[in-house]
This record gives sequence, C-alpha cells and structure tokens, in this order.
Amino acid sequence: MSRAEVDSATFFGKRAGRYDDAYDTRSADGYALQARLDTVVSLAGHGPGSALDCGMGPGRLAAALASRGWTVSGIDASADMVDAAKRRLPDAAGRFAVARIESLPFDDGCFDLVTATGVLEYADVPAALAEIVRVVRRGGRVVLSYPNPRALYGVWKTRVFYPAVRAAKRVGGAPPAELPRGARPYPPDDFERLVEHAGLRVDAVRATSYLLLPSPLDAALPRAAHAIGATLERRTALPALLATQIVFASTSPLTDADRR
Repeated sequence: MSRAEVDSATFFGKRAGRYDDAYDTRSADGYALQARLDTVVSLAGHGPGSALDCGMGPGRLAAALASRGWTVSGIDASADMVDAAKRRLPDAAGRFAVARIESLPFDDGCFDLVTATGVLEYADVPAALAEIVRVVRRGGRVVLSYPNPRALYGVWKTRVFYPAVRAAKRVGGAPPAELPRGARPYPPDDFERLVEHAGLRVDAVRATSYLLLPSPLDAALPRAAHAIGATLERRTALPALLATQIVFASTSPLTDADRR
C-alpha cells in the first residue's frame, strides 16, 4: 500500500499551523494560496452585508472580507482550523462553527455573500452547492474556487512526481503517506455547468495561482517559484493550463416574486 486516505478534516486539522504559515512564505504554496485569496476577495467586492466563508481554514479569507466591511460568519470541518480563525478574528468568534459544507447550520437565504475556497475539492460537490444556494439570499453573491485538473503543474505532480515518491518510499519500507480524501476532478467547463445546474448564474471565471516550476524544482527553488508565479499572474493572455486554480463568481438570480 502506497497511500492512506484520511478524512480531510483530520488531515488539515493536524496541519492547521503549517497551512496558516504557508500564506506568508515565499514559495510555490505561499504564492498559490495568496493569489487565490486575492482573486476571491476582488470578485467578492466590498460590504456591508452578511458573508459566510465555507471551509474557512485559519480565517485568512474571513479576515480579508471583514476588512472590506463584511460581517463574516464561517464554518470548517476541522475544530483546529476554527480555533485558529477565532484567534485571528476574536470579534467574530461567536459566528464561527465546526460544520461540514454539505450541512450548513444556517437558515435559508440569510447571507448576502457566500465563499468557498479550498474546500469543494474535498466535499460532495453537488450537495455542497445545494447548501450554498440554500443559504444565500436571492440576488446574493457566491464566489467559489476549484482546482484545475488540466494544469500542467498538477498533472506532472499527480501523475509523475507523487507516484515516483511513493514508489521510492515503498522500496525503502516507509509507511504509506496520508492524503486527504478528495472529490472527483472537474474540468472548468464541467464545474461551471454544475454551478449553473445548482441554480446560480455564473458572472465571471478567473484563472489564478499560476505555477510553472515542476516538483521538485518548486521546493528546491521556492523563491523563484513564487516570483515566477507572481509575474505570470499579472499577465492576462496566458493559457489556463498554467493556472492551478479556477475561481467562479456567480449570482443567485432574483425571481419575479423577488422583484415585486
């Protein structure tokens, strides 16, 4: 056995501090996380209003939204992540809870904005989207991210680098690596159709978190990986095959009754 699947809440809960710290590193991971966050914040816009961050992790996005005038609530399946978010935003701690995105503990239509980044890839995607649509008000905003399975960086990492590492560990007798249990990969067009099928109108699709240096070069040259990614992010005509994340901004359409 070369890998051991574990629940994503357990996996990330054990790594809450490391995950939080990664945002501040000049590395491939640090660049990718911060670039995705910046893209989501830009598409979410400014408050005031009520916002829900699903899979909020250590509260980085929640803090950014709060700084833009949103009254932020948040959930995460990991209690360790929720604790980290509470420490980051003590004034909002009473609105942060341990919960899964497929079963949100909120009333229908109670949020003006819902975000979900870095979480849908570990969830039952249709069930999670249905819950997001349920809790956002008509005319409200939804901003979601999903990994790009066609990204050259990811294809190399999952089909070449990781299998090679696992094979080397097997030869050396190392225990199987723990990996979070993930959802199926959805190409951007397929994911957009899922979002629309859930009842949202997709307004914008943005490719982000560009990574070029393949593993293990990205780890050996972290500052170079960060600098190259940041440079690519500023270009507007790059192929999406270089972007590891796709961000979707959508609206819950108003019904005729809402307009009256």
